[in-house]
Amino acid sequence: MGFIGAGGIASVHLETLDNAIDEGLKTHNGNSIDVELAAIADVDESRAREAAASRNAATYTDGVELLQSESIDAVVVAVPPFAHGEYERTAAKYGVDLFIEKPVDLSIDTARETARRIEESNILAQVGYVCRYGRITDRALELLDGRQIGHIDSTYWAPIPETSWWREQACSGGQIVEQSTHVYDLHRYLAGEVTDATGSGTDQLLVDEIDFQDATSVTLDHESGTVSHISSTCTSPTFRFEVRISAEDAYLELDYSDHSLSGTVDGDVVQFETDDDWYSREFEAFIRAVAERGRARSGTSKGIDVRSDFEDAVKTLDLTLTAREVSESCK
Repeated sequence: MGFIGAGGIASVHLETLDNAIDEGLKTHNGNSIDVELAAIADVDESRAREAAASRNAATYTDGVELLQSESIDAVVVAVPPFAHGEYERTAAKYGVDLFIEKPVDLSIDTARETARRIEESNILAQVGYVCRYGRITDRALELLDGRQIGHIDSTYWAPIPETSWWREQACSGGQIVEQSTHVYDLHRYLAGEVTDATGSGTDQLLVDEIDFQDATSVTLDHESGTVSHISSTCTSPTFRFEVRISAEDAYLELDYSDHSLSGTVDGDVVQFETDDDWYSREFEAFIRAVAERGRARSGTSKGIDVRSDFEDAVKTLDLTLTAREVSESCK
């Protein structure tokens, strides 16, 4: 396996990989998975070397060169939004399976072209929409199984990241595309595809370090009949990510800050708390899928647990670009 990008989220996946190597990860049928880290690339050479030093991995400053030089089965692309595209298409060219951090691009046309290359190459491509691997998400789906969802209301409040590229929409896509994309993807996952979006937002009302809206409010209509709403801001001093779901004979509150679920179902109180390991579950699912890549490609292996492939992630990108557009156009 190789890594392109050695920053914050890459370090989380590297730790999961370390544990998989040290503790031994198995396929669904109990076979041991032999996995090793071959190389790490980062435009910051010192960061790549620091990540690779204790792992006996080669280092590169160019991810394309890594793909061209190393004989690897899979690669993690954990780069800023503006840097996506070439790495994924190069991996497709060389038949290397992909784990890609969201969002998959900033241009829907470019993302669709990458999706075409991935489909033609028949590689496995998983995208890091980690909410789909949250244990409270799994529990909510169990409780809501067979019930019509009427309304979902979500709040995503966060402080502005220190990273300079995040503050420029041309590099990050803005908060909706880069951060709140998790919430928009979760709404698709819970309630199905979106048919219409309306919204509004504020232009640097509370902060001036960014060149995009610092708060947005977007309402979504879903094919399922569900109406949902997402409020986002990057001006909060603390992080809050909460989801409230009203469904047939059920009401649930999901708190992704402390990974808890509460509510009532058929008149009974429900409470579920977990020390969530969603990043580990997500990345281990990818490692297992690569280990069984032959069956994964044919879609016949029950051990494959890829919950967001590239084509699906392009739909979330399309939705967030639409949400950004409607929030910007309503002045």
